Amino acid sequence: MFSLLLFIVATPALSLPSQELLLSDDIIQKTQLLNVSEQLDVINSINSQKSEDARTLIEALERLQSTQSFSNVETLRLSLLRCFNLLEFSEFNQAIKLAQQGELNARELKYDIARPYFIQCEASANQSLGNVLQEQLLTEEALRLARRYSEQQAIINSLFLSSYQSTSLENYNQSIEKLRLSLDYFEDAYTQFQHWYLVPKSYILSEITNVFFSMGDFKEALHFAELAYNDPSTFGKLSFVFAVNLARINIALNDKKQTQIYLQKAEAFTTKNVSERDLTTTNAILASIHFYVGDYEVAEQLSLSSIKLFKKYKEPINLMRIKRTLAQVYIAQNKDSQALSLLNEIIEQASELKQFSDLEEFNQIISEYYATKNQFELAYQFQIQRFDAAKQATAKLNNAHFVQYQARLAEQNTHPPIEDELTTNINQNLAITALIILLLSIGLVFFLTKKPQAVLTDTKEETQQQRIDNILLNAKQGHYQMSMLLVNINHIRQVDIPYVEQQFQLALREQDELFRHSLDELIILLPHTSSTGAVRVMHQIEQILSNWKTDVKTSIGLASLQQLDTFEVLMKRAVLNQLSKMKPQDTKVI
Repeated sequence: MFSLLLFIVATPALSLPSQELLLSDDIIQKTQLLNVSEQLDVINSINSQKSEDARTLIEALERLQSTQSFSNVETLRLSLLRCFNLLEFSEFNQAIKLAQQGELNARELKYDIARPYFIQCEASANQSLGNVLQEQLLTEEALRLARRYSEQQAIINSLFLSSYQSTSLENYNQSIEKLRLSLDYFEDAYTQFQHWYLVPKSYILSEITNVFFSMGDFKEALHFAELAYNDPSTFGKLSFVFAVNLARINIALNDKKQTQIYLQKAEAFTTKNVSERDLTTTNAILASIHFYVGDYEVAEQLSLSSIKLFKKYKEPINLMRIKRTLAQVYIAQNKDSQALSLLNEIIEQASELKQFSDLEEFNQIISEYYATKNQFELAYQFQIQRFDAAKQATAKLNNAHFVQYQARLAEQNTHPPIEDELTTNINQNLAITALIILLLSIGLVFFLTKKPQAVLTDTKEETQQQRIDNILLNAKQGHYQMSMLLVNINHIRQVDIPYVEQQFQLALREQDELFRHSLDELIILLPHTSSTGAVRVMHQIEQILSNWKTDVKTSIGLASLQQLDTFEVLMKRAVLNQLSKMKPQDTKVI
């Protein structure tokens, strides 16, 4: 019986498609020989890599659904994968509509565990459309639901989306922390009972690359870019995209040889699964790489082709940027009048669109051009415009930070209605019920002899730890100072401790939190408090403790929260601070 149950529980983890299948040229024919659930796993695994093949398989399943009955889970998951596939083809408005309908269907079918995935699809579409506040709100809600239902795949997806937002707002430490957590969750996510949707691991590694590249740490960016390029999830169009990324990083490192190597690798990959819209963007990037290595004619051809298609898809910002590349090509080809015409045109467009970062760069290019022509007065004028654009870019970034905090405040102030009890699919219920019965049967004696008081204590400790973690998380997300005091109370009788805690509470502020960490230790968390402020609180606590006479002076450990700290790290620092105060005292006793 146990072996059968283990097989039922482990089946989802063991049913992942093989790498051989994913890389095969006849993947569509081979996949259609599988059952519906296995086909959905394949679609998830190739959606970002072989988007055209994924779309073909989705459409085939939708036709099959009209003649064959699908389970509720299969119906929801097919709709979800269709939503994420729409994103690959830049069909963002359709994706939003499908995501909203899918989330509503999940509610009605009582499959609330699917809701965060549909919300993530909607958030991604809003991200691409530039709807910043809506994207922030959706991402926060998706992460809340993912944590509530312990959906590790959804947690990873939300952390990835949120890290992308943080990187764009230059919150690099926050972004790296979210990506690190994503990698920590990744291995366990494969064993999740019901698969829904999971971003490729190479996406996480690529975003880490993006963070280091944005910080100017090109060597670390190169390291993670190579990891992303060599990850098993990198095939199809991702091989093409990540090879291009490696070429761009080597440009920043001024390594022309490696740039040419990765340029050749990128161009060797087939573009079968790259949509025309994605190919347009990639060709624009390739144009800049060809410009760097001196292939001016190729760079010009790719630029002109991209300009035509960006106009077709009405993407003015990308259109400006490829015109910048073309202007640089014209300067290298000594086509000065054409270059100046393009530069003046995009400077005007960037001003109209309020793209101040681009405007700063465009003014820098034209200023350098005039400087090389010894027209220093004109060069100076464009430098003045560049500095003005830089100020406006900073102001816009600060406003984007405010929008992010506004989204978080809106989420914190939203009191979601009490939802119905979570209901999962019948197979999951049967497996979990069987597992519980088995565990109860094996451990009946253990549970009967277990003291009720101990059980209540464990539950209390777990709730307390979750509360502490939430306080630390809020401090990190809100970017405010937080300090912690670790108070040793081993010299106080247990019967007196409730009175001591009461005295502490009178000395603390309303927002401060007091916890009993162990029999001999109390923890005080001080939000919005620097280490200097924490020292003042510590002196107040010492005065209260002085009422209990002892031969040994009580030491209090102090630690201030840093962005990457966990509770364990904070505790270690407080203990070390405590020990450092005790050391002179110990020497005196000896």
